[in-house]
Amino acid sequence: MPQSAFVGKWQTHTSRVTNKPAITVIIVELNQRLGGAVVLVNPDASEIKLPIVNLNIKENVLEFETRDKNDIFYWSLALRRNPDRGLLHGSSGEMLVDEPVRKQPRTRQ
Repeated sequence: MPQSAFVGKWQTHTSRVTNKPAITVIIVELNQRLGGAVVLVNPDASEIKLPIVNLNIKENVLEFETRDKNDIFYWSLALRRNPDRGLLHGSSGEMLVDEPVRKQPRTRQ
C-alpha cells in the first residue's frame, strides 16, 4: 500500500460536549517521508497537539508514537477497504483507544 493513502486528516466522531472530534490524526508527507501530529480534545474543548514520532508502515497499517511529558502513547491506524475509513487504536499503560476514523476531504485554499 502506498504511503500516500495515509496522508490527510483522520478524525473520530464529534463529541456532543465539545462539538469537536475527540481525536484528529494529521498525516503529512514532506520530502517523501511521513510525519504529522495527533490532536486530542479535552472535555473543556482545549486541545493538546502531540507530534508523531517513530512512524512505520506495515501493509495497510501505519504505526507511530506520541509523547507527552513522560508518557508514550502507541498508535496504529489501519485502513479499511473504503480508503476514507480506518480504525485508530492507541494505548498507554491502562488507557486504550479503539475508534473508527474518517479521512476528511481535502479543502482547496
